[in-house]
Amino acid sequence: MAIKFEKIWVDQCKAAKGIKRRFGVESALDYLIREKLLNFADAADQRPEFARELPRFLAEVWRIFNQYEIAGYVASLKPKQRKRLRSLLYLGTPISQARARVGPGDGLSALGQECAL
Repeated sequence: MAIKFEKIWVDQCKAAKGIKRRFGVESALDYLIREKLLNFADAADQRPEFARELPRFLAEVWRIFNQYEIAGYVASLKPKQRKRLRSLLYLGTPISQARARVGPGDGLSALGQECAL
């Protein structure tokens, strides 16, 4: 069985939930958004299998953290990182499409199963 590196985000989401419980929201945001999500987005620019997974990863980020946690965190970053994350989280990706598809009773349950505790 081949390792699917493009599915690494599932384990990273699980880890972020533990970090959030144990060390707080800011530590979990640092881990998942600034470190893992940005690296994953870089890989998605180069590899189509990562690009296909990016909307699911973003939808799960929005499921783990509420809009105020994400907005406050992004606002606290340096301008270059802030601009990149705003583009990634709000505008520059199919996240609005992913969030629209992943509504209550919709595909969210499938994502939740992949990243469930």
